[in-house]
Amino acid sequence: MPLSGTTSGADQVITVVASSHGSTTATLQAWHRVSGGWRTSGPSVTAHLGSGGVGRASEGSTKTPAGSFTLTQAFGHDRDPGTRLPYTHTTPDDWWISQSSSPLYNTRQRCASHCGFTRGDPNEHLYYETPYYNYAVVIDYNTRNAPGGVHPGAGSAFFLHVTDGAPTAGCVSVPQDRLVSILRWLRPGDHPRILIGVA
Repeated sequence: MPLSGTTSGADQVITVVASSHGSTTATLQAWHRVSGGWRTSGPSVTAHLGSGGVGRASEGSTKTPAGSFTLTQAFGHDRDPGTRLPYTHTTPDDWWISQSSSPLYNTRQRCASHCGFTRGDPNEHLYYETPYYNYAVVIDYNTRNAPGGVHPGAGSAFFLHVTDGAPTAGCVSVPQDRLVSILRWLRPGDHPRILIGVA
């Protein structure tokens, strides 16, 4: 594989390789483990990264976090396309919490009224963020599934989502048809990870 980050026993890996730390595009390729190494799965595709490039992420920056992260859940405005990951079909009551002061920081929440968070900026109203969140896979950077858990201010709402052809606020975005094929390919039992970096 083109990146040397840890795969931590994963049998499915997605690499996102930028040419420099300032690059806003990268090459995304899926891989599966075979006897003696790794084999590509599906075509490579150009991915769009944060407008701040790749590196150390934080709340308010536009960098895509570099490193190796698990992929454990997905969501989308559109119905489940056939993924084996736990999938949330979003509603108008779904939000992603980016308030650093909130105990719900960097989680998805569903609430219609009297919520324990602000129903507005800086939190994202997931259902209405289209086409970006027609489909999305959560990148477990600074989430409850990440080693060490959640650290307020370290950055939130990093996803692999649908591209509009422009740099993102820190996410990784690809064409919708490729993302759907990735969603159908991912298997929780293979402990999938995404490796993001520069080579």
